[in-house]
Amino acid sequence: MLLTQVESFIKEKQLLANKDRVLVAVSTGVDSMVLLHILEILQKKRGFDLGVVHVNHKLRAASDQEEIFLRNYCEKRNLPFYVTRWKYPPTRGIEEKARVFRYSFFEETMRTYDYQVLATAHHSDDQIETMMMKMIRDGNLFSAKGILASQPFEKKYTLIRPLLELSKEDILHYSQEEKLDYFEDQTNVLLDAQRNRIRHRIVPLLKKENKQVLQHFQQLSQQLSAAQEVITQQQEKWYRTITIEQPKVFEIDVYGYLALSKAQRLFYLQELAKKARQYYDLTLSAKQIEQVTKLLEKEKAHWQVDITSTWQFQKSYGQLFLRQNIPNTDKNEAYTLHVGESLFLSENEWLGFFPIDKIKIPKKVKFWLEYRQELTLEFPSTVQLRRWRAGDRIQLSEQLNKKISRFFIDKKIPQTLRNQTWVITDHKDNVLGLLPYVFSYLCITKETAKIHYVLLYKYRKPKLEGETNAGKRY
Repeated sequence: MLLTQVESFIKEKQLLANKDRVLVAVSTGVDSMVLLHILEILQKKRGFDLGVVHVNHKLRAASDQEEIFLRNYCEKRNLPFYVTRWKYPPTRGIEEKARVFRYSFFEETMRTYDYQVLATAHHSDDQIETMMMKMIRDGNLFSAKGILASQPFEKKYTLIRPLLELSKEDILHYSQEEKLDYFEDQTNVLLDAQRNRIRHRIVPLLKKENKQVLQHFQQLSQQLSAAQEVITQQQEKWYRTITIEQPKVFEIDVYGYLALSKAQRLFYLQELAKKARQYYDLTLSAKQIEQVTKLLEKEKAHWQVDITSTWQFQKSYGQLFLRQNIPNTDKNEAYTLHVGESLFLSENEWLGFFPIDKIKIPKKVKFWLEYRQELTLEFPSTVQLRRWRAGDRIQLSEQLNKKISRFFIDKKIPQTLRNQTWVITDHKDNVLGLLPYVFSYLCITKETAKIHYVLLYKYRKPKLEGETNAGKRY
């Protein structure tokens, strides 16, 4: 008997407790009227509270008649009845917007009248239709798992589908046996909606091929849910092991990534995509993930892939970054610094040029990273600071004069850091130092030379927002 089957399903999946307050979403179609009828019977046996919620979408001539029918039905049975009307339906995207409107009203009703559980009348035909629609839409393994018997709803509540293992034929047969009144939605036969085309053209063919097809899709959905639970645990483990999160930056250890198998890499990147979507509403397409996967397999030292106008992947040696674009550095930015002065080059960089016995460090930068160079009296008392330029060279030893661009390559300095590097020059634009990496051989203190000056460069990992203190002197 169908009633016994539903009751067993509810017990097996632990969908309802005796003290629950249950809100039933009823459209007056056969599915929801059967669900309501069954829950009314079980309410008398189990003792849970029952309420009915209905949305009049005002899209059909029969909408008002359906509302009146359901109101009278609930009054006769002393069931609380909650209804709203969709006064301003849109002209486009009606199906999805109607769903959003419905569930928003369901949540509002549950919150206002203290219901814990929302019950809907989805069944196994809905399951196969939903799974096929999701596979057609995005081909994602986990989204294809379809409808669950129970799931969280708006964090505080639970959404259940007590009829999920029943077929449409089972539901129609029950309604005939019990002589239930219901309304047929004539729009369900129109083929302009994808779900209707799958329902009327594809599902009947599948049922003819195998009478067990509904059960097979239900089993597949359950197996996909179980597989997702196992894989999700592993994804989190891989993610925590090789990923560092910073504001608007994901830093990935490429060597750790390459140590994973190809299958593990795929699921790792899906986890990264999930985090990007959760944190920043950033969507990584399957095509973009595939492109990044292929580039990482080639082990090229440097590359860049734009995700949106503001987000990109950047590969630099053993690190991969998914980050918001850092604004282009102003190549014309330049400062002059005299002995005894200091200044903030940016929110995250401070430079001081002092006599050795008169060093003054702001409290704010005290515990920042430090690059320190001691200098003799021969070092200029006034220096210029600017960004490095193509063609700049620096004297690294008595015999070696090297292009700065080549120095970056040899030291494997990422492109994003190269663009933020400061060059110290004299009044003739000769390069004296490269912050925070190296000073010219000509400036290095000899063992017997007396120290007169010290140059201190204090810095921390840059924020990704705008720099606000640049040029502020102390």
